[in-house]
Amino acid sequence: MKKKIYKQFFPMLFFVILLIYSISMMIPMLWTLITSFKGRLDFNLNPFGLPSEWRFSNYSKSFEVFYVQILSDDGPRKVYMVELFINTILYSVGSTLVSVFTRCISAYVVAKYNFRFKQVLYSTVIITMILPIIGSTPSTLQLMRTLGLYDNLWGIIFMGGGFTGMTFLIFYATFKSISWEYAEAAFIDGASHAKVMFNIMIPLARITVLVMMLIGFIDHWNNYTMPLVYMPNTPTIAYGLYYFQFNNINAVSGVPYLMAACMLVTIPIFIIFMIFRNRIMGNVSLGGLKG
Repeated sequence: MKKKIYKQFFPMLFFVILLIYSISMMIPMLWTLITSFKGRLDFNLNPFGLPSEWRFSNYSKSFEVFYVQILSDDGPRKVYMVELFINTILYSVGSTLVSVFTRCISAYVVAKYNFRFKQVLYSTVIITMILPIIGSTPSTLQLMRTLGLYDNLWGIIFMGGGFTGMTFLIFYATFKSISWEYAEAAFIDGASHAKVMFNIMIPLARITVLVMMLIGFIDHWNNYTMPLVYMPNTPTIAYGLYYFQFNNINAVSGVPYLMAACMLVTIPIFIIFMIFRNRIMGNVSLGGLKG
């Protein structure tokens, strides 16, 4: 009896901790949603209560008051939410495809082929994750200016390519777990190495690819530091939230509009998660069989 209670204690403890953590994450989200329907005066007088009048017009109004001011060739210009969304979609999709593709290919080659510099590449990934890289931003900026990639959307997209980081290690472990017998059978039928990689190995790792793309997309969607530093005149929606908060003289009274914009920003992420939730959370084994 005591052993049974002991076995049930830790699962219940973890459940309670997870429940408390989930509630702590939902409370700020609920406050944001409620605040997005308040008026300016209502928020100043009652920042934590329910709205005295539910202002659904805040969402349409946020498209008018939410902007980022940049310096164009014709002088100062305001970039409003529609253009911010377009810039964000291009930046997030492009950077995700480039970063995931390059790391996926690199991890596959290192995991499945023996060549002279294999251990050097793998060790480089580990070392770059352990050693802190301090002061690399000025040199990176200078390099991008020299190459003509600074303040260029395509420049920052291709800047995300590489073979380092945790994504590489996850792909490496995934391809290591896939049997090489699939490739050997394809080679007997005359398949090339590229065909084996794209038609057999990557499809077998499709769940990992999908998850890494989703995580990468969310990371780039919420990232404001990269656009702030490397493409200030091509602002994204995350940079717009940062700009509105710290550069708008009406930032305090405009909090309901800011919260409405935050809720609009979460909609694409929520839709993507709802579409792919079954594939991401499904029980899939990498042996070629669905469990």
